[in-house]
Amino acid sequence: MVSRKLLAGIALVAITAISLIGSSQISDAPNTNNIESDDPRIIDWRHVHGVGFDPSDHSILYIATHGDFYQSISGGPPVKVDKVRADYMAFIASPIPGIPLYASGHPSTGGNTGLIKSSDGGVTWETVSNVIEPPVDFHAMATSKQNPEIIIGFDSGARGLFKTIDAGKTWETLKYPEYISALTISPDDSEIIYAGTGNGIFKSDNDGQTWTHLDTYQGMAVFALAFDDNGRLFASVKTFGIVYSDDSGESWEDMQNVDLTVSSIAADSENGSLYVGGYSSGGFQEVYKIPYDVSSYEMIATNKGLR
Repeated sequence: MVSRKLLAGIALVAITAISLIGSSQISDAPNTNNIESDDPRIIDWRHVHGVGFDPSDHSILYIATHGDFYQSISGGPPVKVDKVRADYMAFIASPIPGIPLYASGHPSTGGNTGLIKSSDGGVTWETVSNVIEPPVDFHAMATSKQNPEIIIGFDSGARGLFKTIDAGKTWETLKYPEYISALTISPDDSEIIYAGTGNGIFKSDNDGQTWTHLDTYQGMAVFALAFDDNGRLFASVKTFGIVYSDDSGESWEDMQNVDLTVSSIAADSENGSLYVGGYSSGGFQEVYKIPYDVSSYEMIATNKGLR
């Protein structure tokens, strides 16, 4: 088990690194897997920004990184699949089969992508909407299980919290409590939104019109939020690591059992597992599979050994 003092230090490293990569552009140099290692789980990737699994086949894990998009099949070593490089700063995989993958970030040519989507597992991507001009750079996004055409995203330049109810054709601006680092929508009610910030977790019961600051974790940075299909809410919180709530955020339980400051979470309640990505204490970018009972953890991949 990692000490809280160590986790706090890791979290500070993560905050610094995230602030640095937010405006960076992608090198045009090729990014080849395993260029310095025979271990297929040692991947030459940069910052891991998002994880999610295919709702029709939970053996397919998607990993969105700074510069490349990967698939891991049945927990195997990730394989780069995107044809054109991009910086996927935010990524969501819908819990409903047949819905595209969505992302936002930076193209290799610079600037922002706006909202983009892929209907072939991340191999090719197309623009859905710029949302505003210049195009948004969402660093936090979420979609609704009740209606997957509902997507919300917070622009990294703090130009707004935006919502679409028609898969990106039109957009409205929602109120937001403060700068948002993570978002998730209740699987039971699309008007219930949770926002992670540098000052804890905020909840809106009315589609962002008003927000309540949850008592637990006030003053602490929240790096990731995710619901599972059963309504369990997971969060990655500075000092505490991975935590979860079964009562809509009223009370929380610790779940930390991996040396990682988690910046992205995908909850697979069907198989009782979490997929998480983030920074190890050594600063290495890693992805793990962790069972709900925290009896073990399985490394999907790391860049330790390349840097």
